[in-house]
Amino acid sequence: MIGDFVVPLILGRKYPNHNIFQDVISELGTKGSPVRKQLSAWLIILGILFTCFGIGQGLQFRGQTWAHWMYLWGIFVFGIGAGVIAGIFPEDTKGAEETISGKIHGIFSGLGFMFLIMNPLWALWIDELNGLKGLNTILFILGVITFGLFAGSEKKEAGILGMSGLWQRLNMFVIYSAILINFIVTKPS
Repeated sequence: MIGDFVVPLILGRKYPNHNIFQDVISELGTKGSPVRKQLSAWLIILGILFTCFGIGQGLQFRGQTWAHWMYLWGIFVFGIGAGVIAGIFPEDTKGAEETISGKIHGIFSGLGFMFLIMNPLWALWIDELNGLKGLNTILFILGVITFGLFAGSEKKEAGILGMSGLWQRLNMFVIYSAILINFIVTKPS
């Protein structure tokens, strides 16, 4: 998870005029980007790591309720959608006509984030995470708010609402914090 902040920061230094507050991570992988291959490789690795993380989380759960399965699906859909598929199908360059690759990237990346944002909500019904109901409620609300600000910022050009990169990274920080804290607190079965 830390790599998803560090790798784009390093790659952004090799991308002319890349601004981490205004530009989303996917922009580093667009056609013509000097770091396109590296970002694509990173997203695929990230997706594989998230899938492994999901398996590890599943092994820590004692129960097999609907909430457990929804929680694990959130991790898997994020890993596969926002990781592997987003890495295979790069985003379109800003202002360019949308391609099939860009549509696939946007749909699967968006689905991945939406599924992972729901994890703190599903955690409310997971016995192994019973002591974190207040924290998961707060992180779920913050995840929805930061995702809404991120989605709304895509159409803006200036001001705080135009800072897509900032909102994306804050959203990632919130949802990654939720699943990491839940993982650490879960007692192995």
